[in-house]
Amino acid sequence: MILAGEEFADQHDLFDADGNVMQQGGKQVDPVNFSRLGDEWRRRIKEYVARLIKFRMTSDTLAVNDTEFIHVDFNDGKRVLAWRRGRPDSDKIAVVLANFSDFGTNPGGEYRVPNWPATPPGKQWREIT
Repeated sequence: MILAGEEFADQHDLFDADGNVMQQGGKQVDPVNFSRLGDEWRRRIKEYVARLIKFRMTSDTLAVNDTEFIHVDFNDGKRVLAWRRGRPDSDKIAVVLANFSDFGTNPGGEYRVPNWPATPPGKQWREIT
């Protein structure tokens, strides 16, 4: 579930008892601030989320709850996981690769998932993000 504004990283402004904006505490009373979409980085986040939502709505592989973790690497400060979605007997699969660490973010860095599924005949992998 995505709450209004989260699709472009809108921040929730907090107001103190005098109605002044402050982030240290107070009451959240603000509506979504769509003017923040003018920030280039927020626009890119919105486009990224839109691609993921479209993929979720149109992908047969995500219509089933079959999930198989194929790789977990928590060594040396890494937090890298990969899982396969789709029916096991189908050639329509999606593989999600999630890096919850900063490992491999340096220029020229490379990370290989050793047991990545074989490419189905007549198909090719494509990155959604």
